[in-house]
Amino acid sequence: MTTWLLSACTTPEDERPDNLIDKNRMADILTEVHMAEARVSRLSLGSIDSSNIAYKHLETQIFRKFGVDTAAYRKSYIFYSSHPAEMEAIYKQVVGKLTNKTSAARSNHS
Repeated sequence: MTTWLLSACTTPEDERPDNLIDKNRMADILTEVHMAEARVSRLSLGSIDSSNIAYKHLETQIFRKFGVDTAAYRKSYIFYSSHPAEMEAIYKQVVGKLTNKTSAARSNHS
């Protein structure tokens, strides 16, 4: 009885999805996602629809590169979002990766 009650009170976000993307790979994907978002915002496309189409194209390429589908990414993102300590650890990696890429880009332009 207690097990049933406990599982009935567990939200889907608390359960580890079967296809959960590991933290390091999630950090790599999120790094690419944020770079894609920045790329699209720099394009200054005339409409939100155009920006969304450009971003979706880049997002599809990112998912293909990492061998994940949209469902696995979304389930993993929801799971990590509902576990702040894990998401914080992932974003520490993302910030480090973005900082390294920015530094490398600056030194290449100098």
